[in-house]
This record gives sequence, structure tokens and C-alpha cells, in this order.
Amino acid sequence: MQVGAPRLEDRLGPGEPPYRSRGEAQVGRLLDRYGILFFYEKPLVTVHESGRTTWYPDFTLPTYGNLIVEYAGMPDRPEYMARLQRKEAAYVASRVPALFLYPKDLTGRDWPVRAISRIEQTYSRSLPTMRYPARSALAPSPGPRFSYSRRCGYRR
Repeated sequence: MQVGAPRLEDRLGPGEPPYRSRGEAQVGRLLDRYGILFFYEKPLVTVHESGRTTWYPDFTLPTYGNLIVEYAGMPDRPEYMARLQRKEAAYVASRVPALFLYPKDLTGRDWPVRAISRIEQTYSRSLPTMRYPARSALAPSPGPRFSYSRRCGYRR
């Protein structure tokens, strides 16, 4: 790692993935700071009417029910946005919860709090539609209820 190096790759620490953009690095560092486990560019196969497609989402959050977080860094390019819309449609068709963050979402003093809040909201909204929702720190399972009776001892 070289402090002040002109290239992003030279400034990254040895434990960080080789992010493709500054925005992805910003999101990855945010997830690290909040202790959120993620996979970077983990392959995901979606099934839709025209077949199967393998995507490589920016971030997959296993403790948030495999929520996908995509950083859309070039919203001013029409071909990029068209591809992003196809990806979003594939996620919806496959019932994969996804959150898309744009450069404007990573600006301002409170952007980390806003981004984490959006992740939590997206996860909470997607719980009823997920095939196999994961256990998470956000929505802890209350577990079995036990009661105690002097006559019977512990029981469910």
C-alpha cells in the first residue's frame, strides 16, 4: 500500500479485493467499518424466460439474506444503464433482493448512515419474499418459548 499513490490499486491495503472503481472501494470499506460480512463479485446465476445468466454482483451480504448491493457508478451512460436495468429485472424475476447505490448516494457528510439504513430497509422489505431468509443480526429469531411450572418443570 502506498499512501498518496495516483492509482487506486496502489493505495489499497493487501487484504482488500481489487475493486473496479473508487465507489466500489468506498462501499466495501463502509461494509468493513460496520462489520458486515460480504463477498465481492461472487457469481450468481439467475433464471428467466430467455434462459440463465451468470452475474457478478459487486457485493453479496450473506448475513442479510444474500442481499445484493450494486454500485452503479456511471448513470450518465445509456448503454451502462440499459445493462443495469437488465440486471435489475433478472434479480426481480429470480426473487433476489438487491439494492443499487449511485454516486449521489455516496456524497454528503451522513452518506454512511444513509447507506447502511438503506441496506437495512431493503433487507427488511425483502424478508417476506425470500425463498430462504437467513438469520441476521437485524431480525433475530426469538427462538422457542419456554415457561416454568413448579409442578412440571420446564416445558415448551
